[in-house]
Amino acid sequence: MEALTALKKHPKFPFTGYREDDEQYLMSQIYWLELIKSVTRQTQDVWVGWMAPPPDRDGSLIFSTFCPEFARGVIINQYAPTEDDTPPEQGGTYHPFVAWVDVLGDAEQGPVIEHLTINSEISAGCESHCLHLLKLYVVEKRSRQEMDVAIRELDEQLYGPVESSQ
Repeated sequence: MEALTALKKHPKFPFTGYREDDEQYLMSQIYWLELIKSVTRQTQDVWVGWMAPPPDRDGSLIFSTFCPEFARGVIINQYAPTEDDTPPEQGGTYHPFVAWVDVLGDAEQGPVIEHLTINSEISAGCESHCLHLLKLYVVEKRSRQEMDVAIRELDEQLYGPVESSQ
């Protein structure tokens, strides 16, 4: 966590200008790397770099990692609110933290990789939510069903009751 502490002292932290500023984009990637490393160090599993971020730097797929042994991955999409984003407590729909588990790939054409996707801004509150879900998924190796329950509970804690689509 020493690297995270140092990053948080950077004058441009929390790097909300990552879309326009090369330094902030790089610092955001380092932030996510260090956050995930703080979790993967708690296990003996090997996690490696996965997919390259797209060139548009909008925050989609700003960081990803993969554990080949368990065919599991983590994808981070960074959010930064715009002037048009209004949080729910002010009647808007902006959610600074959203997560889900999905699969990538086709069993007929190659490996299928289950992955935890986290859409998050960089903030103290979101960091604790990220760490919680990463620990469940990476360290405790919770099943997809268990993760869905944990994510639903977190969503309800953050944003109120979630309507079921069933």
